[in-house]
Amino acid sequence: MDKDNLKTTLIAEKFNPRSYSLEDEDKDEALCLRLESGSWCVYYSERGLQTGKQCFADEQSACEYFLDEMRSDPTTKTDWKSGFSM
Repeated sequence: MDKDNLKTTLIAEKFNPRSYSLEDEDKDEALCLRLESGSWCVYYSERGLQTGKQCFADEQSACEYFLDEMRSDPTTKTDWKSGFSM
């Protein structure tokens, strides 16, 4: 899997585009995938901080990890409902 396949999968599985970033920008409160100094890094970006950063030697491993992280968080889906009513 590469970044293009990952993007296609995220769209097909209806993940909210605001919950992730595959481009060269850090979105607030989003999981990010970046190529940094020859390593593929996955981290959560919030208020300019990178937390839970994991780096991989190859794109495939990073993309698989990224997708697993997205799938493990139901709040990243477009149809997620909090259960709280206003």
